[in-house]
Amino acid sequence: MIDEPNAGVPEDLGLNRLLVVVTGSAYAWSTPYWLEWLRQSCPELEVRVVMTRSAERFVTRQAIAARVGGAVSTDIWPDDEATARHVEWAEWAEAILVYPTTMHFMARLALGLADSPALLAAQSTRAPVALAPALPPGALEGAAVRQHWTALTARPNVILVPPVPGRSQTTGREDAWVPPPLPDALRLIVEHRAEGAPTPPEGLQPDAEFGTGLLRTSVHARPAGGSNWRREPGPLAPAPFRPADDEVDGLLRGIGDIGDTRIVTGTADGPARLYDVRGDVSVAHLLLRREPGVELEKPLHDLGRLLRAVHGLQPPAGLPTGPSRGLTRLGDWLTGRAVSPRAACAQGQLRRSLGEERWARVLAWYSRTVADPDSTLGHGAAGLGSLVVDPATDGVDLLVGEDVCVAPWYVDLGWVVGELVELQWQVGGDKEAWQSLTDALFEGYGRDLGPEWNGIAALRILLHVHDIAAYLDDFDRGFEHYCDFLRFLIDL
Repeated sequence: MIDEPNAGVPEDLGLNRLLVVVTGSAYAWSTPYWLEWLRQSCPELEVRVVMTRSAERFVTRQAIAARVGGAVSTDIWPDDEATARHVEWAEWAEAILVYPTTMHFMARLALGLADSPALLAAQSTRAPVALAPALPPGALEGAAVRQHWTALTARPNVILVPPVPGRSQTTGREDAWVPPPLPDALRLIVEHRAEGAPTPPEGLQPDAEFGTGLLRTSVHARPAGGSNWRREPGPLAPAPFRPADDEVDGLLRGIGDIGDTRIVTGTADGPARLYDVRGDVSVAHLLLRREPGVELEKPLHDLGRLLRAVHGLQPPAGLPTGPSRGLTRLGDWLTGRAVSPRAACAQGQLRRSLGEERWARVLAWYSRTVADPDSTLGHGAAGLGSLVVDPATDGVDLLVGEDVCVAPWYVDLGWVVGELVELQWQVGGDKEAWQSLTDALFEGYGRDLGPEWNGIAALRILLHVHDIAAYLDDFDRGFEHYCDFLRFLIDL
């Protein structure tokens, strides 16, 4: 019987299924003890165990099986198995814990090798993969471990459990490195699963939270009315928000209120920005849940007025030039330099479906946009998700500051038009009602996009396709429906 079985265990693992991989370290002798502890401490947790061949030198399969109440799998490719066990493990496990992790297993994972079922499952899963290294004397300071450690820390779902000094069976000294107690590894898994949630301002609990791997948003109602919006880059965002610039923020705040509409620049909060706004819902949220109505014409009209006021400002001399974060993401994707494999596959699908002639047209639109010398101070990511409305007062707040840049005027306007066109296509409804929103935007801005409006709108929708593929883990559909729509839009 293990004494004090609950000592140190997190109160709520938030897990139902854990896959434990035991590799060939001498420290594997401790695995039956910890599995027994886990069975007593977390009786509702379903545990499966996989052992490498080398692990069987230090612990028997029978000793492991007795603690998990079932068969123990071997990390080999069986000749007579009808199912792919690596796929089954990757889909079944809510977390994978490699305990202990040999230097050899750690190196193979870091190098992207997949020559065993457990390795291939760890390479394929989106679930957390925790490695608890067991290293011989001197290895922790060696170049190989440093290199592989650095590579693995860059993976968003990998958790490296810091080892602790331990006794080497060879030297007899405390100069080896062994995994910490199993509760420490479990605690890191729990913390990792929770760290994707935005941190609310002190004293506030979020009334709404939403986001993707690119952007996370939480909304916090204030007792006196209005709300605080906290926006921060998601865990997969390729670049941080543009740093707050006092001169730029001063220029934007200097626009002042235009009727009951206003610019809200926000304040830096570490990597995030905090916005003090009057409403608690964005126009994007409203349009995703109901057909457009006349009550949204005014917010779109006011958005046009705000964007025109921003574009009328003289960019500070020190403001960096170059494409915005969004245009940079789009350019890398269009030209085959996407960092996300799923996004790269989506690009290949769209390019094949659209054909080389249309693809060349898209690339020409993009090149002309980023090279256009006629640029102004721009919002950089104007969109309906940044337009917050307060139905009680008709107040409209435009969140700005995360992507302020120097860009052609039509990028901000075209980004909004692209969103409206895509929403109309997805949501449906009365075409004249949708057109009235676009007309209100142009009327507020004092100018429309001209006959080639479809080019900038197509770029915005293509960026959305990239972002869906790269940052929405639960999106498992293809993009053929987008291909049909984009063919129609590009050919206008």
